[in-house]
Order: sequence, then structure tokens, then C-alpha cells
Amino acid sequence: MTGEGTWRERRHARRGMRARHLWPDGIASRVALILMICLFVVQAASILFYIRDRAEAATEVFANSVADRIGAIVALMERTPPPRRAELLRAVNSPTLWVTLLPGKPTVMGPGWRHSPRAWRRVMHHLGPLGDRPIEVRVLGNWDAPPVRESEVAGQPLPDLLPSRRKIAISVGQRDGSWLVFTVAADTTSLRWGIHMAFWIALAGGFILLFAVWAGHRVTRPLARFAEAADRLGVDVRAPPLPEAGSRELRKAASAFNRMQERLRRLVDDRTLMLAAISHDLRTALTRLKLRTEFIADGEQREKANADLDEMRAMLESTLAFARDDTADEPRTRVDLAALLGSLCDDLADTGHAAAYQGPGRLTYACRPMALRRAFTNLIANAATYGEEATVTLAEDGGAVEVIVADRGPGIPEAMREKVFAPFFRLEGSRSRETGGTGLGMAVARAIIRRHGGDITLEDRPGGGLVARVRLPGNP
Repeated sequence: MTGEGTWRERRHARRGMRARHLWPDGIASRVALILMICLFVVQAASILFYIRDRAEAATEVFANSVADRIGAIVALMERTPPPRRAELLRAVNSPTLWVTLLPGKPTVMGPGWRHSPRAWRRVMHHLGPLGDRPIEVRVLGNWDAPPVRESEVAGQPLPDLLPSRRKIAISVGQRDGSWLVFTVAADTTSLRWGIHMAFWIALAGGFILLFAVWAGHRVTRPLARFAEAADRLGVDVRAPPLPEAGSRELRKAASAFNRMQERLRRLVDDRTLMLAAISHDLRTALTRLKLRTEFIADGEQREKANADLDEMRAMLESTLAFARDDTADEPRTRVDLAALLGSLCDDLADTGHAAAYQGPGRLTYACRPMALRRAFTNLIANAATYGEEATVTLAEDGGAVEVIVADRGPGIPEAMREKVFAPFFRLEGSRSRETGGTGLGMAVARAIIRRHGGDITLEDRPGGGLVARVRLPGNP
């Protein structure tokens, strides 16, 4: 039972995936498709009913008209002398009613002609005024067959009547023993009208579809701008406000979004001012402590106190820089990312570290250059310092930019990989800045990369070591 249930679940999942592929993804496309489906369903139902009523009415009028003509021709033919009947036939024949005069009762009509009781009853309903004259009815063709274009009556070829899927031959006996055979192209008028109407409805449906798609995109365009503004806000709180356009509901939502963005901007500004004040007060206190250490008589203790104060000042500066986010207001400019990474690797190599760059010789990228330099400096320096070497690879992948920083160090356990991005978290257990730093390097790097719309992930390197994978969106 479990196997059968799993198979059914997979089958339903496949059907669901196929249905999702067929169903449009955008709101505008979905609205246009729904409108078109409703339109075609309503139009199809209306056309079917209308065509049926029109066909019945047209057929009835056509039948009455043909019946009247048959009665008049039969009476006129009996009053016409035999030598002049050929002239009369030429005058009364038409593409919708062809008359053939036979000297006797037609015994063989030609291939394909057959008796039809239903057609006989229908014809007799309209030919009642002919009285007791003998009448025979035969039918050629079906509705599910191609239109009949070539036929014959009693061995005589008929002209190409109006194309119709059925033809009816009505044989009427004359009082002198001759027979008149009337060949009718059945239901020609309604068939042609239906094809004509279907063409114009399909043409109108195509125009309506184009208009529905255009109108749907126009109505949903503010939603797309709303999503873009939300993405910009996640990267830059000082992004331009969202235009308040569109329907009443969209204008109200855009106004609320702009107010939220303004509140966030004020919150960031207030935090920056507060940190600037704290930084000023703490620097003043540290300066006073620095001066007081000069009055310590023991030289060894004085040097230790000065070292502690220098470490406190450095930790304070890095902490306040991280909290203030000094690079947030840096404008975006285009820089050569390949040259930036190459110079960072060369600087580390000059100090005796193993660092190498691999990738294209030039790759222009729009970014905040000082912020991005800081982020990659932290990543590459960590790899070269704690991972024995730093191999930096730059590549473009599907419109995005990918930078890989790989080392050959001991790596990071999988359970700890997210924790290393937390501020002040250090894998190294000592509190010495020389061996473990302040614990802000990875946090600063991820914050900067995310402000550019990207992210950093950590992976194991084949053969040992760690890989820091930085993925940035493509150039705007």
C-alpha cells in the first residue's frame, strides 16, 4: 500500500508540475488568459445557439422559396409546348436549383444517390400544393463528408452548384408522363454564414487578447515597481521613494511604503548620531586614561596599561565603524573587479602570505568600491592568515558575478559556519587580537556583500580547506 500511495503521489505531483507549466506566471498574463477563456466560452455558446436558430430560420425560408419555385416551374412546364421547354429550362436554372427534364421516371439517378425517409417527409411538407403528382426524393452526401462538387442525375452531369455537404434531388411526375428532377444545394446559406462568422469572431478574439495583455501589464506595472522598491530598500535605505501611481489601493500601499522607508531612514540617522556621541565620549575617556598612565612609576606596568588602552581603542574604533556602517552612503561607481582582487592578493603576497588571483584580466562592475574592498580584504586576509593560503577565483555565472576565496586550513565545522558571521564571534579561543582578531571581519564582509544584493556561503574544499563563495548580482 505504501508503494502504491507513493506512486500516486508522484503521479499527482507530475500532473501538478505540468499544470503549473501551462498556467502563466505573471498576473497580467493570468488576467488576460482568464478573460479570453470567459470570452470564448460565452462567444462559443452564443454562436452555437445563434447559428442553430439562424440555420433553422434560413433553411425554412430557403425551403419555402424552393418549394414555391418548384410549384411554379411544374405548372409553367405543363402549360409550355414541348418544343419550347428547353428554353424554359435555361431560364429557370440557377446555382441553387437545377432542373432536368426526363421523358420518363428516373430509375437510375447516378452513383451515391439514396432514398431518405426524413428528407422525403420534409420535402412533402413543403410541396403539398402539387397535389397528387408522384414525387420521389433522393439525397447525395452527408454532413460528415467533404462538400459535393461533382454529381449527375440519370446519367446527365450536373453543373457545379454552390458547394454543400448535401444535395437533394426532387423528382416530380408530369401529367404527360415526363418527369422534372429538381436538384437543390441544401443548407448552403447557413453553412457559409457560419464559416464567415467564425472567422470574424476569431479575428476579434485576437485583438481582444492583445488588448487584454496590454491592459493587464499596464494595471500590474505598479506592482512590479513596488517589488523593485522593496528590493532596493533591503539594499539601500536611502533609495528614492516609490512613485505613488496606479489605482487607489496601489497609491495607498505606495504611500505606506514610503512612510515606512522614511521611518527607517530616520532610525538609521538617529543611530548614527547616537554612535557618534558615544564615540566622542569614549575617546575622551580613553585619552584621559592614556594621560594618567604616564604617572605610573613602574615602567613594566605602564607599558601593559598603554597596550591595554591601545587594544581598547582599536576594538572601539572597529566596533563603532561596524555599527555606524560608514560605507553605506558611498556612491556606486564602476570599478575593475579583477584589478581590485589582484591588488589585494599582491599586497598579501608582498607581506609573505601565500595569495594568488585566478580569473579574467578585466571585469567592470558597478559597486561601492571602498566597501567591497573592505569585504574582500577581510575574506582574503582570513584565508591567508588562518588557512595557510588564499586562492581567489573570479568568474561570471549566468549574469551574476562569483568570487571564490579558497584556503587549505583546518576548515570550519558545518554547525559553526553561520555563527562565524555573528559579530564578535571567534573560533580562536584566546582573547588576543594578534591571534583571533576582534571577531568582526566576517560579519562586516557579509553585511557589505548583502548591501550589494549578494550573499556569502561557506563550503568544504575538496582535498581539505574552506571555500568562501561570494555571489553578487549582475551589473544593473
